[in-house]
Amino acid sequence: MINPTMWVNSVRSSGYRDAAMALGELIDNSLQAGASNVEVLVKEKLTRNGTRKTWNVQEIAVLDNGKGMDPVLQQRALRFGDGDHHKTSGGMGKYGVGLPQASISQAKRVDVWSWQDGVASAQHTFINLNDDEWVKQAMILPADDAPIPREWLDNADVIGETGTLVVWSTLDRLAWKKAETIYTNSDFLVGRMYRNWLSEKSDANVPNASISLNAFDAEEMEDRGKWDFTPNDPLYLLEDNAANPSEQTKREVLFKTVGIVKELPFEFHNEDGEKVESTVKITSTMAPRELRDPYGPTGMNAGSTDYGNHVRKNIGVSIVRANRELTLSTNFAIDKEKRHRWWGIQVEFGPELDEILGVTNNKQDAENLSSVARRSWDEYQEGNETQIQARKRVRDENYSQYVCIEIAHEVNKQISSIMTTIKKTSKNTKKKDSRTADSPERRGTEATKKRVEETGKTTDTDNDNDDLSKEERMELIKEFLQKMKVDPAQVDQNLGDIIDAGLRYSINHEYLETDAFFSVDQIGGAIFITLNRNHQAYNELFDTLGQDTSEATPQQMQQLLLRANSALLIMLIAWSRLEDESSGANKIRLQDARKDWGRIARDFLLFGRD
Repeated sequence: MINPTMWVNSVRSSGYRDAAMALGELIDNSLQAGASNVEVLVKEKLTRNGTRKTWNVQEIAVLDNGKGMDPVLQQRALRFGDGDHHKTSGGMGKYGVGLPQASISQAKRVDVWSWQDGVASAQHTFINLNDDEWVKQAMILPADDAPIPREWLDNADVIGETGTLVVWSTLDRLAWKKAETIYTNSDFLVGRMYRNWLSEKSDANVPNASISLNAFDAEEMEDRGKWDFTPNDPLYLLEDNAANPSEQTKREVLFKTVGIVKELPFEFHNEDGEKVESTVKITSTMAPRELRDPYGPTGMNAGSTDYGNHVRKNIGVSIVRANRELTLSTNFAIDKEKRHRWWGIQVEFGPELDEILGVTNNKQDAENLSSVARRSWDEYQEGNETQIQARKRVRDENYSQYVCIEIAHEVNKQISSIMTTIKKTSKNTKKKDSRTADSPERRGTEATKKRVEETGKTTDTDNDNDDLSKEERMELIKEFLQKMKVDPAQVDQNLGDIIDAGLRYSINHEYLETDAFFSVDQIGGAIFITLNRNHQAYNELFDTLGQDTSEATPQQMQQLLLRANSALLIMLIAWSRLEDESSGANKIRLQDARKDWGRIARDFLLFGRD
């Protein structure tokens, strides 16, 4: 039925994203075997190319102190679709392909030793893709008593009375050439995948375990590095999370749960016709405002801190199966808005939902869920169907699709709700220094004075500025700003700008319950212009132009400017439509308003400039 050589080549390209994911399969096996200590051992050799010296990985091994395997199970563990862990209810195993498939995705030779009565009792099995005859037969021979090479035992920290050692050699598909590079590229991922085992604060029903990477010199000439993997919780609920506390700011990097854990119950029949009940748990968290606010006297953007960069790398929805993360998915309703870093969502389920959610055999994704990740029930309504009717129809037609859409709908709803809260509770856009000669407020103030002198035209605002006492003006302004829920620090700044510096204009950014893009209020002898952060125009203009561009490429900068330019032109188009829909005296008033505004805008923009 198959050509062994072609089949082996196909399996070797089975889709493991990198060595970290392949190593994850072996770590899965170790943890499921009850190991409390898992070591990734990396043998390196110093090679010389002219005057240049570099370390290169020669072989990689995974050693654990789990319960080990008897010779029969050891032979089966290297067979595709055999092994034993995939039969464990609630376990991480799936199809019994993890050990051989992950191993040959990186190496052509795989040796396995396992023991249950001291390391001296170890038995040995292997895969040898270097041997064409072996590949043609593709037969896993019964375990033999070939001894463990001494170098692995000498460089290990823990050798248990029971355990397993898997060695990869002839590493023809390993992208990372140094042990330190392997650790650097896998630390974040391994820490996140196995956070529940690595953390002493996790409430998951799994035992604690240590996972480390230990490098050694093949020629025993130099000491190499050792690194421990630390828990990386994308929900930021674990007190011993790798980012907590922040070294730079000393802030406690802990998020808070949003509402309660959402539980979605499902009932279905499995492939054996048995009725199965399963619950998907969705946990949502959000960074408290103090973590999102600027830090220190200079007002450093929280996103630029060490923990801000850490949470940026954890943007996404954590898909967790049997306590182990499959992927951190950005397939859901997540755009380029950087404030997505300030929330975490975890979707947790058991192996009984594998087929329905489309869990891949390499445990890197839930493909059925990913395929509808951005969808909601609104998109599935046909004709005059209500959302409830659409859900019932899809449930009857395709139960797997129903489950996936139900999860995606709930996740996207929570993302939308959290992002709205984050935007509304974020510290208001920091007011720039309004007192400089070139600030819009100062230029507007001086241009207004000149206009009054030239035209003699005064307003109620001008009169209030002259007639009210300083105390009366302060009281009116303070009352107005508090009513607008302006940040207390900005209330003081506004008062200083108007009362002390004599400015006649103040610009603030707030969430307004109105369809207007901005509001204009004449209070205490000054005009307060409040830009509506709820308005789409604000998103297109100020949010776009106000983004942190410190890491942006020239192409990204150009896109931001083009987007803002397009938004401004569309707003002018909207005004033209307003005039077009008007008639009679109302149309004339709009045209006159446009002309008057144009003249004043011209004069104000030119004021103080040659």
